[in-house]
Amino acid sequence: MLSGKWSENDDSKNKFVLGPVVGAVGGYEISEIISVNAELLLIKMGGKTKYTYWEEESRSINEQEYWIRERYNCIQLAVPVRANFGDDFNFFANAAPYCTYKFGGKWKDSDGADGKIKWGTDNTTGDNTWYIDPKYNGRFDFGLYLGGGAGKKLGPGRLEVDVRFGLGLIDLNKFENKDQKQAAKDNGYKAYKSRNISISFAYLFGLGGDSPTRFYE
Repeated sequence: MLSGKWSENDDSKNKFVLGPVVGAVGGYEISEIISVNAELLLIKMGGKTKYTYWEEESRSINEQEYWIRERYNCIQLAVPVRANFGDDFNFFANAAPYCTYKFGGKWKDSDGADGKIKWGTDNTTGDNTWYIDPKYNGRFDFGLYLGGGAGKKLGPGRLEVDVRFGLGLIDLNKFENKDQKQAAKDNGYKAYKSRNISISFAYLFGLGGDSPTRFYE
């Protein structure tokens, strides 16, 4: 999901949506406690935005609700630094800088309409494809994961579950100049930054050394 507001009168509400995560991880144990990983992941992520508006019907004012859901296909590189505690059954805490690149997606709204999301400025296909102008909307994100998990030796490797909360650090909206951005802030604009929660499972194989997880992927 995204956190942020266009103005002080913006009453939209941002919600999380579910999406799958697949990928590969490799790492090295610096010591019995500290290890460093490298992760290359394919992620489907996005958010659901709800809007409330008022509509006059039959001489009365009725509150209406509209929502739109966006899911983006992303490739992500993360480098977690972990503190490990335990042996056969272990717990760990981690912090991971990450970068994410969007390369398309899909949208759907409460009226039943849907379509694809593409990056560009040419919308001449005549269908429901959204074209997002990269001049004003960033497709690259940088942020930090914080979390932890647990693992257990199982067969030749280790089974682990990892839970994280992701904090995007970049405003995904772009402005033509500083004056335009300052004018938006004066009107109550708050930066649109990504927020996500991930739960992942991994099975790690040892590739060398005395420890089955000295090197792993």
